Amino acid sequence: MLHHPALPINQLLLAFLWAAAVIRIIWDLPELRFVSGLVLAIYITLAISKIRKRMQTLIFCLTAVAISVAAIFDGWYTLWQGIEHSVIFAAFFGTVVLLRAAADQRPEISRARLLVERLGSQERNSGLMAGSQFLGSILNVGVMSIFAPIVGQSSSAYIRKGAAEACLRGMCLCSLWSPFWLAMALCYEHLPDVTLWKIMALGLSLVTIGFITAHFLFTSVVSLSGLIIALSALLPVLLPVSAAACVVLALNATTPLSTLQCLITGIPVFCFIGLSLQGYKYFKSAAVQLGKGIGAVHSEIILLTAAILLGKTLILAINETGFDEMVAAFELPDWAIITSIIATITLLAFVGIHQIITATLVLVLFGTVKTDLLQLIIMEATLIGWALSSMTGLSAVSVAVASNMFKVSLEGLCYGPNLRFVISFGLISIVCLTILNRMLI
Repeated sequence: MLHHPALPINQLLLAFLWAAAVIRIIWDLPELRFVSGLVLAIYITLAISKIRKRMQTLIFCLTAVAISVAAIFDGWYTLWQGIEHSVIFAAFFGTVVLLRAAADQRPEISRARLLVERLGSQERNSGLMAGSQFLGSILNVGVMSIFAPIVGQSSSAYIRKGAAEACLRGMCLCSLWSPFWLAMALCYEHLPDVTLWKIMALGLSLVTIGFITAHFLFTSVVSLSGLIIALSALLPVLLPVSAAACVVLALNATTPLSTLQCLITGIPVFCFIGLSLQGYKYFKSAAVQLGKGIGAVHSEIILLTAAILLGKTLILAINETGFDEMVAAFELPDWAIITSIIATITLLAFVGIHQIITATLVLVLFGTVKTDLLQLIIMEATLIGWALSSMTGLSAVSVAVASNMFKVSLEGLCYGPNLRFVISFGLISIVCLTILNRMLI
């Protein structure tokens, strides 16, 4: 055991945390809660050296603020509770990695890729946006590795940049509705009472508006028939993506489990059944990919844990200082709060502040303050801010991956044509959410 490299040890620790989280959903023993929290602390200690320096700096800053607030308000037990609670997010990432590994074995993805490859240049950008939306709901940034080879490095910089921007628009909009995204997991940490089907229905409606907005901004020369052809290229993946989402929705509607718990318990069974039906070769290939994937999610797990600790201590500080009552006294109108949430996350991303920080701040603040804004609207506004910042943020993983895969400038993606979409769709979203909030209250 002593001769094994550190990475397999980290994979074993994560596998234990995954199993512990599942057991805790069924039988939440205090002893298991303590042990799993301790294992997560050990995992973080061993894995922190494996992640990028820039991400390390961000994590250390978040943790330092959380510790400082805990020291001021005697919130050390709150910090430990945050560690214990974060175990479920380790299981969340394990589940997402398994879903990606299983999806990669499906023939529908290969068929969709071939259909997109045959599209014309303008139709292809429409197809890339649609394809990134469907596949990105499960594969997240992994969708870039599927579509980047279609464009090819030999294409001009202009074509590669346009394709990267289209993929970013489609993929990042997934955060508005997909339960398999980190954004949704973070939102449910702070707003657990929001019904999953409602946030998915609202998110998909706004995605439709986003697609229409993008069409008029970037691909208006594509005819309706061309747009239909582009969308039809994604029909092969519609069934498996819908089936995965329906599993989570069905569990959420028929059991007392939270959204995260439904995902962690339901999706592995769904994946194992699907892989078993495909045969041993596919099962083995997915298992190998799962092992590699588990070893590659260190930064996401540690970053989210740091954000959870920050959120827990900020809630403590708000309660102790009465800051929530001070904010409530301003009696901000609903449109002002919605604008503040979306603008805070989006604008600060332009200067490199990661959306997990700003999303945590707005969720803690507006999730605890009594206003006329429904929690459903608060969550969707946060998800919109997350989506827009993921398209243009200097520290966004999605922008970095798109820059690398399509071989284009990172700054060019951040401050390029997608800014027009961010401004247009952001303003439209504020109006839509304001109208919806007033209709529902």
